[in-house]
Amino acid sequence: MLRTFSLKVEECLSEETWSKMMHTFRLHTIPSLKVTRARVEFLAAYRPVAYDCCVNSCICYIGPHEMKTHCPYCKEARKNNNGRSRKTFTYSPIIPRLKAFFKNREMIKLMGYRANSIISEDSTIKDIFDGGNYVHLKEKYVTIRGVSQGHKFFSDDRDVALGLSLDGFCPFKRRNQTCWPLILFNYNLPPDIRFHLRYILCVGVIPGPQKPKDVDSFSYPLIVELLEFLTGVATFDIERNEVFLLSAYLVAVFGDIPAVSMIMRMKGHNGIFPCRMCMIKGIRVPETRNTSHYVPLYRANHPVVLADEENQEIPIYNPANLPLRRHEQFLEQARHVQLAPTAAEEQRRAKACGIKGIPVLSHLPSLLFPSSFPFDFMHLIWENLLPNLILLWTGKFKGLDEGRESYHLGVGVWEAIGEATKASGSTIPAAYATARPHNIADDGMAGTADSWSFWALYLGPVLLKGRFSKEAYYKHFIKLIQLLRLCLQFEILKDELSEIREGFRDWVKTYERSVFFYRKCIK
Repeated sequence: MLRTFSLKVEECLSEETWSKMMHTFRLHTIPSLKVTRARVEFLAAYRPVAYDCCVNSCICYIGPHEMKTHCPYCKEARKNNNGRSRKTFTYSPIIPRLKAFFKNREMIKLMGYRANSIISEDSTIKDIFDGGNYVHLKEKYVTIRGVSQGHKFFSDDRDVALGLSLDGFCPFKRRNQTCWPLILFNYNLPPDIRFHLRYILCVGVIPGPQKPKDVDSFSYPLIVELLEFLTGVATFDIERNEVFLLSAYLVAVFGDIPAVSMIMRMKGHNGIFPCRMCMIKGIRVPETRNTSHYVPLYRANHPVVLADEENQEIPIYNPANLPLRRHEQFLEQARHVQLAPTAAEEQRRAKACGIKGIPVLSHLPSLLFPSSFPFDFMHLIWENLLPNLILLWTGKFKGLDEGRESYHLGVGVWEAIGEATKASGSTIPAAYATARPHNIADDGMAGTADSWSFWALYLGPVLLKGRFSKEAYYKHFIKLIQLLRLCLQFEILKDELSEIREGFRDWVKTYERSVFFYRKCIK
């Protein structure tokens, strides 16, 4: 029975296929799927928990919302006329799963990677354990509401380091509905397998069809379990034949910018203070009704700055000395907003700092705001920067023209690049890319992060050479690719880290000077 169920799970067999198996292999007794699942649940001693949630996925009725009968956002009823929940959010507890790992000798061996990974002393960054946050936690005592628990983070070689990923995706082609998986990554595993499907821990999927209004309520059960791990959970180690207190700490949270803004309770990328890492102030696009903000470094000739008589507006931000957010400052601002006496005052305070309230994740002492919330490379670079650069080169980026420059590629030029991209698939080994390159001139915005990565790193430098009217634009693109290649190394020297920082600062300043910002603001 277990072997058959394992086949279904590993090969993603449908219930219909299972029914056909029962009739096809008549010499073998294959019970119904319902009976098999019941037996597996009994043997695993594990059962997901269903919580009521809003029919539009605004909130989960748990924690502060537990006793509510209607959604405070959309006003929809929690129950139907029969007294049953209209929609549920299924949470998969992590405590029994992490405890089960220590009943498997093979898994115990794999999870020894963190304890055996020595923090590099030769100025090399190889993994998250070479990062400043982890090194800081190793020297810090675990506290609950300011009370020390008598042990430091990761003092036991079996302590588990976890990362949380939150992102929305559209399961259907019409893309008018979204759902939001909550996924944990086990950093105790070696880097070459920790992101494989069989090792990730999905704790739940916020069902949609809309993005949650209160994502904290859906992550509430996870936070409760992580708080329990602070004091330790009694676990049997089959390898050492002993019971010990297992601890697990969340050390990183990531996703695209809207998702992380939700879980950090921030205004987001269109706010006046849109950045979660610094307090750079956004400004409106001049001479337009567009209400979104953008954050150039150079803004001395912007109408708002020129009209500022009290010198509160900063004319030029130094990228090497941005007003960075700090942990205590972030939480103090969050408390200041949440304790506002009126809703109007709360909105005013939130607008002044970009924070909407106290995030539930702030109760975990293993997280530092905002440094524990790094930007996601896939979303930031492959699904944002590269597609937007191409829109800029082809004259389709938010209605902007070239201003005083001439970086647009002609229609025929871009079509030739698209055809060459498609034709390259005939001569490139299949092992180089997961999918055959497509014509980006016909369907550029439909590309995946993987296809954008392959095009930028291998095809773009060749296909764009000699295509721009000025060599400076091509060199600007090549500089970006050089920086991205440094970022994608398996090991990064700390000297290279300085090169990456300086390189991106110069790249952005060059971008503003020659491509974007000086379009209307220069005198």
